[in-house]
Amino acid sequence: MRSLALASIVTLGLANGAFAQGQAMAPEYLTKTTPQTEAAPGLKATELAPTVRTFRLVFAKGDEVISGLTEFAGKQHLTNAHFTAIGAFDKAVIGWYDPDRKAYKTARLDEEMEVTSFSGNITRDRDGKPVVHAHGVVSLLRNGAVQAGHVIEGHVSLTMQLYLEDADAFSR
Repeated sequence: MRSLALASIVTLGLANGAFAQGQAMAPEYLTKTTPQTEAAPGLKATELAPTVRTFRLVFAKGDEVISGLTEFAGKQHLTNAHFTAIGAFDKAVIGWYDPDRKAYKTARLDEEMEVTSFSGNITRDRDGKPVVHAHGVVSLLRNGAVQAGHVIEGHVSLTMQLYLEDADAFSR
């Protein structure tokens, strides 16, 4: 009898534990979200310029986007720009920075892919040369697998439409 009672207690405890876990795993629905106040004490803001120059760049088949952006930034004297784009690549190098090695671990992709997200900025280095810092997400055509990270190189397969704004255009 004691064994039966003990078994019943253990079974009931396990069942209640499973129920509690099931409830903890259930999705939560919110009807309204309210951001916390004073939750970003390290935030710094700088108004860059009251006006900006805006460009639409359309890359053609075979263009290498990072090189093209770097060249464009030099010719247009861009100093504090940001951009966003969509399009397609047929070759790309995606990388992830390894701070221990101070180098990028890379994946070389040599196939058709949709560029589902491409964004970044253009600043200047110590010598005044343009530096393009781009991140992207690509989806491989053959199986839909996704790669994301720093876009080190991207060769356009069909087209890429990029919108770019330079905030320091009128503060020189």
